[in-house]
Amino acid sequence: MEEKNEKSKTWLIAGLIVWTATVPLFSRAAESPVKAFGIILTWLLFPLAYAIINKDFKGIGVTKENIRNAIWGMLVVSTVYSVIRNFLIVYVPSSSKYIAASALTVAELLKQGYFGSIAGPFSKLFPIMFFITFLAAISNELFYRGFLFTRLKQFVDWKTAVLICALLFGVYHYLNVGLSGFIMGVVVSIVSGWLMQRYNNVAAPALFHFLQYIITILVFYYDKL
Repeated sequence: MEEKNEKSKTWLIAGLIVWTATVPLFSRAAESPVKAFGIILTWLLFPLAYAIINKDFKGIGVTKENIRNAIWGMLVVSTVYSVIRNFLIVYVPSSSKYIAASALTVAELLKQGYFGSIAGPFSKLFPIMFFITFLAAISNELFYRGFLFTRLKQFVDWKTAVLICALLFGVYHYLNVGLSGFIMGVVVSIVSGWLMQRYNNVAAPALFHFLQYIITILVFYYDKL
């Protein structure tokens, strides 16, 4: 048991070092596909490296177990979350400065005919953005919930682990888009952490992360810009 804890501690420290090294390097990722892919690859490959080396994919939440309940639970949570957030955006405009986060930045770029340095019509840009956002949601949740949250739970209670991951994710988004990024990064992380704890399957937080983000981008694009 002691050897297992030491190994977990070593991997946890390595993960925090990766976070410390990559967060400043890949800030403003919403405006740059190159930076977006950089952070996606880093946060995707590190948890997978852990899983392959330790033969422990279940230890990062990659499992078929409980998948049906995880997806149904994710859909309910995503619906409730999206209704509340986007109701505020549409009907309480003053709330946008606190809850817009990077969804507003992406929607503005799409409206102007850009996604980072890529230019073109919405019909061309949306599939590119959709694909990158899907990969980003998977990599973010693999790193923060699948890897960090699971390792942290071995040393602190799960609620504290959720909060630590939420603050780390919030800091990354603060560097990207400021206060609203921090607020929504923390909120999304808390919901994602609860989903991970509830279903022990990274599919639930990853799909929630992806769906709520895409929905909010579309609300900004079609209703607010």
